[in-house]
Amino acid sequence: MNEEQQCLLLSSASHFWPPKGVKLSYGTGGFRADASLLQSTVYRVGILAALRSLKTRSVIGLMITASHNKVSDNGVKIAYASGGMLSQHWEPFVDALANAPSPQHLLLLINEFVEKEGISVDGDWQVEVLLGRDTRPSGEMLCFKQLNRHEQGCHFNCWSCCDGYGNLDNSTIALDGSC
Repeated sequence: MNEEQQCLLLSSASHFWPPKGVKLSYGTGGFRADASLLQSTVYRVGILAALRSLKTRSVIGLMITASHNKVSDNGVKIAYASGGMLSQHWEPFVDALANAPSPQHLLLLINEFVEKEGISVDGDWQVEVLLGRDTRPSGEMLCFKQLNRHEQGCHFNCWSCCDGYGNLDNSTIALDGSC
């Protein structure tokens, strides 16, 4: 990442500190927790989705949903247009992103991972991430915060909330693949 990209990332990350005293872990269903704890996690998984799009040169889905958990919970997970989920190889990285204690540590993790994975962030590929959510009251807030992050100058220009479809579910992302 160039210096301007790093400054933009640090600036936007400063709005999304991880919850104190909570360690989140990505599982088969993504991250799940009380919705009030997930703003920074949704932001950071959005970064991962953008990196995954760059790595695979494909559309990546970012789904805000807690499936059948209680209404105060919510979650966030990565889904591919094919219906597949995040590669297990990337799960330790997404755990580290979610739990990075500061914007500076987050940037360090991203830079190390981009180098390790050979991900080009020089603009030769247009990142495409679809953002979907379920109908939980917290879903709208988490979706809005994620889209608002883009307006704060984050260099991953990728957010498309598919309002024309209403509230997306995983099968819609898998079937449609784009907005």
